[in-house]
Amino acid sequence: MRTSIIYYFIFLFCWSFNVLAIESSKLIKLEDIEYIFDTNIQKWNQNVVFFEKKKTMEKITHKDTNVYSLKSSFNNGYIILTPMFKSSEVYMLNLEYNFPELHLNKINIQKHFDQMKPTICNIIELEGKNSVTIQLTKC
Repeated sequence: MRTSIIYYFIFLFCWSFNVLAIESSKLIKLEDIEYIFDTNIQKWNQNVVFFEKKKTMEKITHKDTNVYSLKSSFNNGYIILTPMFKSSEVYMLNLEYNFPELHLNKINIQKHFDQMKPTICNIIELEGKNSVTIQLTKC
């Protein structure tokens, strides 16, 4: 009995570690965020049009702005990237993650983005078990 309990905890530990790896591999990296913050409206829109040619990416047009969003789809969800511009410079980046088959863990997501401080600051809002919105700004 004791051996089966030990195996159960080893299995649980390995499974939870695997879930963590899946989540962190889907989260955007600091280098990518810095690249987006260094772009302007024209360059961003050109990049989105270029990326839209890939099957897993889609351009989203907003009625009230001339800035595109980029939706990137995965096997088990998607992310929507929307930069906010002030005088053609990015001042905020909105990320909307949606993974219907995964239960997102806000603590792990928070740790990932907190590692980017003091360069990038964040506000994270978990919306149910499968969706999270993240606002990133330069600190």
